[in-house]
Amino acid sequence: MLQNTYQNRHGTYYIRLFVPQALLPHVQQPKLIQSLRTKDRKLAYLRSLQVALSFEKWVAEMKKIIGIGDHRDLSVTLPNGTKIDFNMQVEEERSAYQDTISQIGLLKQPVTASNSAGATTHGSSRYRLVDLFGSYKIAKEKVFAEATQAAYFPRIEKFIDYYRSRGVIFIDEIHKPQAGDYRELIIKDQDSPLTVDNYTKTLKGFFDFAIGAGKYPFENPFSNMHLVKKSERAKHTDSWLPYSNEEIQRLFVENFEEYVKRFKKPDLFFAPLISLATGMRVDEIAQLYISDIYQEGGVWVFDINDNGEDKEVKTPSAVRKMPFTSDLLLTNFLEYYQLVKNTYGETSLLFPYLTKTASNGYAKNISYNWTQYKKQLITVDQSQKVFHSLRKTVGASLVDLQIDLPIRKRILGHSMEGDVTQTVYGKEYPVEFIRSILDKIDHGVDFKKFQFKFKNEKILEGLVNKKSINERKKFLKEKEKQVKE
Repeated sequence: MLQNTYQNRHGTYYIRLFVPQALLPHVQQPKLIQSLRTKDRKLAYLRSLQVALSFEKWVAEMKKIIGIGDHRDLSVTLPNGTKIDFNMQVEEERSAYQDTISQIGLLKQPVTASNSAGATTHGSSRYRLVDLFGSYKIAKEKVFAEATQAAYFPRIEKFIDYYRSRGVIFIDEIHKPQAGDYRELIIKDQDSPLTVDNYTKTLKGFFDFAIGAGKYPFENPFSNMHLVKKSERAKHTDSWLPYSNEEIQRLFVENFEEYVKRFKKPDLFFAPLISLATGMRVDEIAQLYISDIYQEGGVWVFDINDNGEDKEVKTPSAVRKMPFTSDLLLTNFLEYYQLVKNTYGETSLLFPYLTKTASNGYAKNISYNWTQYKKQLITVDQSQKVFHSLRKTVGASLVDLQIDLPIRKRILGHSMEGDVTQTVYGKEYPVEFIRSILDKIDHGVDFKKFQFKFKNEKILEGLVNKKSINERKKFLKEKEKQVKE
């Protein structure tokens, strides 16, 4: 092994090569640190030799450009101490050099004068990663939604911080090997291959931005790095599995006392029951306002909509009215609803103490607490069975009942695109009909046992931010006044 190679804490081999003293005034970094992209000692040896040869070639070329006398084009010291001099002006020696490179196995992107020691033979200026990130954020803040920014920007910032801690400052120092090494780190930290692909996709977009701005002269290092083929993405995207009958029994029946003991807040207590009964998404439940719950033709409904600046729906088809099932009416949910309505008014959130986050809306705590509860009771792939699996359980039950696809789509709020018959000739299903379908589902859960324990309105004291509620009321009054004017 060459003396200048070492292993990082993950076991990956690196090589460190120093720029000759005579060239230091002409470069911006005194050394090259290059990943060899392997943990295998033998392969690292071969790749370190190739990098060293390429580096020495660059040194020779730079000396010629600067005018420093050196009769040797390449002078390489092998691990056993043997020195090899290549005169690149002589055909036989140039061929010998090329044969050596081919025999030890070239890296996909060999080190060149532009990416070895920081020199820029392409003649353009160098650009710092952190500065490009600043420009990227300014440009994308006008394009990306808030949730997208919250997902993308931290990924890029984390990438920049990682390489900055290793002395990499300029974007032209990042190439395919560095991108590959970083993806290895992501794979170790993330369970889902789609999540890994989302990281690399984000970083690819950042480098696309730099290329488009003329500030990165190479091929995008994060291109073609996806783990999941395009044809398989739908399968992975919809990879959440429904809970089995046995798991539903364990979660809601056999461990009922644990459920009540753990979920002492109304959102944590009622949200799983609502999703299990109706198939509603967790964010659809968490963002409900008191005004979104009412009776229509004698049927209590959840009105799922995007009315208001703080509410979102996944697709236009997600806007719908979902009836309370007979099971859900057996709980004391309506008592809780009436308490909040009397205390805080119709302009209040159903769960008035929740706060919205950029990435998870109002639903972050619900999802997290359900996951922690579930971990204690069932052993599953964490990326496959989550809160969303309650919704998948309803969908699977509808299939088992042989409910027609358009009705299933209506209940779950799935898109009707491509269903010409339904979109052109179909009509809205009455909520009474939807309730009759949902009432056919039998999870084997005794809903009347689920009575949230509260004595009076003091149950919400200490949870609710009264200031934010008052500000919301003030905002709505001003908006109503503007409409009237």
